[in-house]
Amino acid sequence: MSFFDDEGDEPPTAIRTSRPAPRRPAHGGRRGPDDRTLLVRRAAAALIAVLVVVLIVLGVKTILDHQATDALKTYATNVDTIVASEQSQIVPFFTQLDLAYNSSDQNAVANNIQQEVQSVQGDYTTAQGWSVPSQMVAAQREFVTVLGFRHQALAAIEAAIPAALGTLHQAGAITRIAGDMELLLTADVIYAERAKPLIEEALASAGLSNQAVLSRTFLPDVGWLVPATAAQRILGYVPVSLGGLVAQPGTSNGHELLGVTYGQNTVLSTSTPNSIALGTGGVTFNLQVKNSGNGVVHDVITQVSFFARGVNTSCLFHQSSIPQTSPGQVYTSPIVVVPESTCGNIYDVPLRMTAEVVPVPGETDKHNNYIHALVTFTH
Repeated sequence: MSFFDDEGDEPPTAIRTSRPAPRRPAHGGRRGPDDRTLLVRRAAAALIAVLVVVLIVLGVKTILDHQATDALKTYATNVDTIVASEQSQIVPFFTQLDLAYNSSDQNAVANNIQQEVQSVQGDYTTAQGWSVPSQMVAAQREFVTVLGFRHQALAAIEAAIPAALGTLHQAGAITRIAGDMELLLTADVIYAERAKPLIEEALASAGLSNQAVLSRTFLPDVGWLVPATAAQRILGYVPVSLGGLVAQPGTSNGHELLGVTYGQNTVLSTSTPNSIALGTGGVTFNLQVKNSGNGVVHDVITQVSFFARGVNTSCLFHQSSIPQTSPGQVYTSPIVVVPESTCGNIYDVPLRMTAEVVPVPGETDKHNNYIHALVTFTH
């Protein structure tokens, strides 16, 4: 037996090649989408997202546009409300001024005018507090200016009314009122030429050209700017200082100072010295004035003055007035003399007193317009 034969008896070794186990398909064995399908799906999702965003933006824009339009409409409506409110105040205000001098209750006239001023002030304050759309900022500035001028004018007229309905400074007060009317005219011009056009321009830009804006003025007519016309309307006549007639043809003007009393109806003596107690409350001199002409006279001024050499008596000069006098009638004009800190040593000093009814234009006989007396003031 050969050596090689022994080795050949062993069984031959088999070489196997192992195969990998099959992979289990994902998702239950279904095949996933290829890259092209994924791209298509992603593009579609992105498009939908874009559309959603666009729709949201458009929706928000529509809401904002609607709100902006409503804000413009609201502002125009608010302006119209105030304009209509002030328009309704024109007639009562100027009705109060019309012949106010002849009113049986001048205090009521002043109170009613004060109420109209307060109403305009309320409109002014209300408009200042508005939240205004950006398109209306310029218009709002002009509109507030209009209301400010109106309030300023009416407040000034209210302040001048007491003097206008008196006579001492009547012409000056009437002139101031005519000047205040210019502020009303200025306000009307600003509203018509600036505020209203700016409001309409903003409305038209927003497609609201059919939105009406009221056209109104506060000043009834420009005649109120003329002092003589204003005087005629408020007083029923024109003072001489404002161009009124001195006297009607065929009439004569003139007054006579009949006498003077003081205190408890004590007659001021023109022949003997008068000792008069002058306290901090002053003393009242009553001048008795008679219309000695044959015509009605307005603005009759009365006054008292005192003189002593080397003594400052200017603080004792006082005036009063009589609104109107008729022929043959006698009127009492009280004048209160009050000591002031600017006075010099006026006590226990003989003073020459002059009481006077100031001559009116056209008066020829002036000798009976004065009364002179010697007065000594005591503490």
